[in-house]
Amino acid sequence: MRGTAEGPGTTPARERIAEAAIRVIDRQGFDVVSVRSVAQESGLSAGTVQYHFGSRRELLLAALDRSVERQVQRVAQARGVHTCRASLTRTLRELLPLDGVRHEDAAVWVSFGAAASTREWLVEPYWAHTELFRSMVQEALERAAHEGRLRAGLTPGVAAPLVTALVNGLTLDHLNAPGHVGVEMEAALDRGLSLIVSD
Repeated sequence: MRGTAEGPGTTPARERIAEAAIRVIDRQGFDVVSVRSVAQESGLSAGTVQYHFGSRRELLLAALDRSVERQVQRVAQARGVHTCRASLTRTLRELLPLDGVRHEDAAVWVSFGAAASTREWLVEPYWAHTELFRSMVQEALERAAHEGRLRAGLTPGVAAPLVTALVNGLTLDHLNAPGHVGVEMEAALDRGLSLIVSD
């Protein structure tokens, strides 16, 4: 939900390498990503990694794109027939650092957000994903407004940044929290959304 899919050039090997880079970012940090560290994590040779991604920058951007692609897929699978707020809560929880790949993708999002503040080459791709995330949220809020579920005084355009700030804030606050805090995080998401969208 925070961006777009990787694109037509994706192959199983490129996907495997990008996912290995995601795991390196999650476990060791953004600055540890290199051809060598990703080769070791992926089980492929350094030459294979370098063949698919000619530079560290390409490798990092592929990790960001793949992470966003995974989030979009989870959000699409989470949609169902629910009340407006329940649907939003169900889909947005897929972006929180609750476990497994959700934690990995949250770590990538936070890492790239921090890195973009000091690396000019990251600003545009990171902002493009952020804007798409906000536009997708705004579309959901437009449906809520059409159903009369948006709180008085709010428009979809005003409410969308509030929702993205809620999700990003919970992600940042809980990324390294103990596992049992997940229930509290989900409850906080629903409480926050209840101030924006009614049942």
